[in-house]
Amino acid sequence: MNNKIIVVVFLLISQTMFGQIQQKLSVQMNDCKGEQFVLVRGDEGGSFVVGQEKVDDNGMLSFVWEGDYGFYRLVSDLGNIDFYLSNSDFHFSLLGKPVVGELRFPANDENNQFHYYLSEFNVLNQAIGNLRENLLTLNERDSSYKELYAEFKSVQKEKKVLLKELWRTHIDSWPARMALAQQELIPDIKLKGKKYDDYYQKHFFDYFAISDSVLQATPIYYEKIGKFLKVNHIEELIKAENYEGINDVISKLFWLTELEPSSQKYLANYLMSRYPEQKVSKIYHLIVDAYKVMNTCEYVMGNKVIQNRIQNSRANNAGWLVPNIDLYNTLDGKIQSLGEVNSDLTLLIIWSGTCVHSREMLERIKDLYPEYHEMGLEVVAVSLDSNLGYWKDMVSQNYYPWVNACDTEGLNGTTANMLSIYVTPSMFLIDPSLKTVAVPQTFFQLERELMEFFK
Repeated sequence: MNNKIIVVVFLLISQTMFGQIQQKLSVQMNDCKGEQFVLVRGDEGGSFVVGQEKVDDNGMLSFVWEGDYGFYRLVSDLGNIDFYLSNSDFHFSLLGKPVVGELRFPANDENNQFHYYLSEFNVLNQAIGNLRENLLTLNERDSSYKELYAEFKSVQKEKKVLLKELWRTHIDSWPARMALAQQELIPDIKLKGKKYDDYYQKHFFDYFAISDSVLQATPIYYEKIGKFLKVNHIEELIKAENYEGINDVISKLFWLTELEPSSQKYLANYLMSRYPEQKVSKIYHLIVDAYKVMNTCEYVMGNKVIQNRIQNSRANNAGWLVPNIDLYNTLDGKIQSLGEVNSDLTLLIIWSGTCVHSREMLERIKDLYPEYHEMGLEVVAVSLDSNLGYWKDMVSQNYYPWVNACDTEGLNGTTANMLSIYVTPSMFLIDPSLKTVAVPQTFFQLERELMEFFK
């Protein structure tokens, strides 16, 4: 098995096993004996490898693992097979090789429809690719070129008709949307250089929406984003240390989420995992800034103040010594400063009751708090609300069970200034010496850090 396939196409991250179901997959593929396949699954942070197995001498490929239902991908040197796993003992068969072979799923399973659509597109895509290669070897003045070019245009038109028909009549079905998501319009043979690149990028997401809830967190979803980064020459920009160009590509991707919060979280998690702070700090913080500006709550401050806070916040990484901030207006009055919190690990979250993202984050934290509190976690939630009555009602109504404080001076106050806060929510995981263990930007990152710390 060529491991480069996995490295290039997929971001490999750890799979969590809590509360998941034992799954079994068996695939009869007599024409692939001895071939190795990798089973891949997507989640909130990217794609990960579930396992690797070879097709045995009886032509059977089998996997057993702890996981969820949903979209999976089998990867091999022979090609990929995408499918939706709908029960815990799933079986299908392949006659021939992936891509060109015939797949058969259980009766009435929508995977049959999905792969029917894919096979229709595969035939057309193959024809377009072959014709394009042949045209590139001919002189445009030759009669044979004109005949072949007319055929090329005809097949291109046939594909466009199929795309429009599928989009118009079946867009509510997931098989159609997943099949459409994989399709890209191949530029005309006459387009070259920048015109070719511009056309390709313009039409890259015609039949794929980052904000589509059906597509999110599937292998196809992350593959498409990875291809978008590639066609926008992200690796060349990184080698050239062209951070302005890198920022443009990242910003363009975030705008393509149509400002839909869940799609922005998936995108942010994927990008931050692909470009981790430990390896490429500048790129990581470009991603963080793009995500925070679009998917958190901003306050009105002077532009210079915001820019200074953004720059200063980039130093607030693991190992940073958090200031021993005063905790104003604590409800029980027992804890007056951050240093007085007695815990193995403290989650400091700066939030605001007027910020919907803050409230959603606190609700998710509340779900995991009892379990981790028993292990040694404490949460200190500092609000930046200016109205104490409003803040107290918010805490009371939502039953926040941790240490609650409020700095009524908001982003202009001491707390926000000392921590370089410019948006809410902002989070820090802190050890007893007040050193940061991590600075999670999303709930996914927070949960992963907690599992790692308390494992």
